[in-house]
Amino acid sequence: MDWFDKASIVAILVLGIASSAVIIGHQGELRPDQNKLQIMKAQEDPAARSELENAGKLVRNLLEAGNFSQAEALIRELVLKHPYQGEPHMFQGDLLMRKQDPVRAMQEYKQAIELNPDYLDKKTPLFQGKKLKVAVGEALIEIESRIKKAPGDEALKREKKTIYYLYRRIAGSCG
Repeated sequence: MDWFDKASIVAILVLGIASSAVIIGHQGELRPDQNKLQIMKAQEDPAARSELENAGKLVRNLLEAGNFSQAEALIRELVLKHPYQGEPHMFQGDLLMRKQDPVRAMQEYKQAIELNPDYLDKKTPLFQGKKLKVAVGEALIEIESRIKKAPGDEALKREKKTIYYLYRRIAGSCG
C-alpha cells in the first residue's frame, strides 16, 4: 500500500464517522407540518364541504345581485370559520374583482390556490384556471399603470412578483 491508499482509507473512515455522528445526532423523526395536517383535515370534512357549497351558492347569488356588503359579511364569516379552506378566499377574490380591485383579488386567489391547488387542475370540478388567467391579466395591467406613476414603490413591485407567481402557477397547471 502506498501513501495514496492510506490517505483514501483515512478519508473514508473520517467521512463514515462524520456521517454516523450526523445520523445519531439527529434527534426526533420527520414530523409533518401541523399547518398541512390541518389543511388536509379541513378539506376532508364533509360537513364543512356541504356548508361551503351552500354558502358558495348564496355568495354567487349576492354577487350577481350586486349586494356586495352582504356578500362581504358572509365571506368574512366563512374565512373565520374555515381558515384552511380555499373556497372563502376564492369568493373574496371574486368579490374584489367585482369591485374592480384586481390587485387585492390576486392576494386572495393566491391564498386559495395555496390552500387547494385543485383550482388549477382541469381534471377536477373546482377548476378555475381560465377565470384566474383573465383576473391575473387585469391585475398586471393595473400594476403596470401604478408602477408608471410611482416607479420606486416597493409594495407595487412585490405585487407584481405575486402576479408573476400566479402566472407561473397557471402556466404549470393542467389547464
